[in-house]
Amino acid sequence: MLFRSVSQSRYRTQPNPSMFKGHHATVDCPECHRIMVPRVITYYGQPTKSICPFCGTTFAQFPGGFQKLLSRFQSPRLTTAILNKLFIITLGFSLLWLVSNQISMSGQLSLIAFFGVALFGAALLAEILFQGIEYLAVKFSHDSKHYWLLIVMLSLTVMYLRDDMSGYIGVFFLILVLRGLIVGALQLLSPSC
Repeated sequence: MLFRSVSQSRYRTQPNPSMFKGHHATVDCPECHRIMVPRVITYYGQPTKSICPFCGTTFAQFPGGFQKLLSRFQSPRLTTAILNKLFIITLGFSLLWLVSNQISMSGQLSLIAFFGVALFGAALLAEILFQGIEYLAVKFSHDSKHYWLLIVMLSLTVMYLRDDMSGYIGVFFLILVLRGLIVGALQLLSPSC
């Protein structure tokens, strides 16, 4: 009995102060609404996302280096500011084209205005498509990558079945890439978006 009490008193220590003093280490899961500590998933030592240990829902994603670079060109939330800017630029080029044809100004100005309408008009349509797909993904709580993967798979199937559609599909994806470059440049020039 004496031996037991001595050994217990020897190993009894003061409780450690909480390392989260004043902060909670737990969060509420947005899917199952349980209080949890998110578990971090790593891939070759790099954190990719954190999940709820109860339902497995992704709580937060940690983008890699290339994704961080691309995120500088992309706004994290859907906004119509870029759509409005593309519309105004397209409208400006179309008015310039109309005025240059009516006044019979130099052919080069008319040609520049025509290419501006074609370029920014195509980017405007691609932005409408992009915003629509992203809106659907947010509305149904899906990852938009799955929608884009579906579009790519449908395009590859159409190209396999119809050889004459390959050029059109190539132009479609070229316009989407061009839209990304134009929107990225607009966002870099105006950080308020």
